[in-house]
Amino acid sequence: MSDAIHNWLQPDNKHLRKAIERSVDEGLFGLEDIKHRIRHLKQSVDSISLKKWCDKAGLVSPAEKDNVVCCLHAGNIPLVGFHDLLAVLLSGASYRGKLSRKDPYLMVSLLKILADFGLVSKNHWSTSLSQFRSMDADAVLFSGSASSVTPVRKLLKELGIASQETPELIRTAYYSIAWITDNSKETMEELTESVFRYGGNGCRSVAVVVAPFGLNEEKCEFTDYVENFWLKNPQHQKPNPSLSYRFAYNKAVGIEQAWLNDFLIEENLSFPDEKFILQWIKGGRKEIENLVQQSAGSLQSVYSNSEMGRMIGGKAIEPLSLAQKPPVWWKADGVDTIEWLLKTLR
Repeated sequence: MSDAIHNWLQPDNKHLRKAIERSVDEGLFGLEDIKHRIRHLKQSVDSISLKKWCDKAGLVSPAEKDNVVCCLHAGNIPLVGFHDLLAVLLSGASYRGKLSRKDPYLMVSLLKILADFGLVSKNHWSTSLSQFRSMDADAVLFSGSASSVTPVRKLLKELGIASQETPELIRTAYYSIAWITDNSKETMEELTESVFRYGGNGCRSVAVVVAPFGLNEEKCEFTDYVENFWLKNPQHQKPNPSLSYRFAYNKAVGIEQAWLNDFLIEENLSFPDEKFILQWIKGGRKEIENLVQQSAGSLQSVYSNSEMGRMIGGKAIEPLSLAQKPPVWWKADGVDTIEWLLKTLR
């Protein structure tokens, strides 16, 4: 497995290079975001990290190869399906993958290498679910919005891919929170990366900041960090023009805010309901605990520059520096995918 991934990540891999070019040329992702993702995988995925993940999950012997797992991959950030793909293969199950039309090239470049190593079959992935009609999967992995769960289940049943009894691991968390306790250069650079990488897409991206100081005290300096980040990492997507109306409304009712053309920061205690908006809340542990308890299945992670590893509202605090660089064994929605597969398929 690690050898296949190593080969895929080599600079002379023309298939990956072509996949990157097509993804950028067709406007699917920004080049800097793809480079960030590839660079992180090079640094974090090797035989040692894969073994550590397997050990953490309690993998002693793999599942039966005839167990079929259907993965419905998202496409909101580059290679977001990488983690589920690895989990299925490491568990020993047989992979089937419905690729997102928003990321049809990068994942395929990896799957072709894995096929060359005999780890997957070449007809086991597609951008169309119809390819897997009557598959009768033993388990389903799916990440998406809460509103998409019911129609996805219905379609899987209609196509004979899964039944009402098929075990499913569904992840619906869509944002994360950062709790900062200072405004040092290191903290603000890490906060900027956690918010604006991938244009705020992805469940690990920060949409709510809790800080001991208000937005008005920090927005000029924070804006400088953001603009510097955008010079090196141009934002790929642009917000809907309606965002300007929200800015006008906030101004009319006196909500403290910062307008960055491609992003709106507002000091407001509410849950993220739109893309390209960062909520800034003046507060501390009490406010964090309330937010976590009220967020139900929508909150992915809580990051901080202090108290790492401690629990808050049932969530373990993660380092802010790792928001967009998680270890390979990180648990989406708090569930270790390999561990879940091992328990489910036996």
